[in-house]
Amino acid sequence: MTLDPYKDKTWLYEHYVKKRMNLTDIVKLLNQTYNIAITPQALYNWCKKYDLLKFRGKGRNLNKGAASRRPQSPMQKMVESRRREQRRMNMARKKNMGAK
Repeated sequence: MTLDPYKDKTWLYEHYVKKRMNLTDIVKLLNQTYNIAITPQALYNWCKKYDLLKFRGKGRNLNKGAASRRPQSPMQKMVESRRREQRRMNMARKKNMGAK
């Protein structure tokens, strides 16, 4: 019994993780090359089964805390503080308009 390519973990890892192909592109590749009709949801389920989602897409944790943030320059910090102050002034102005 031969395994369909998308059911093979190494094949799926190669295309989904290493080649950074999205699931719809892999579906098209399977249809054109192997004449296999499959849905992106089915491929998603196989990626989930093989725990490949942690490398790309919904499964990976992008927010690792402050350690992964790039340091801000003094100008960026100044612009951010001005924006925050402007937001505070606009909110205060809206509250005063609503109270009248």
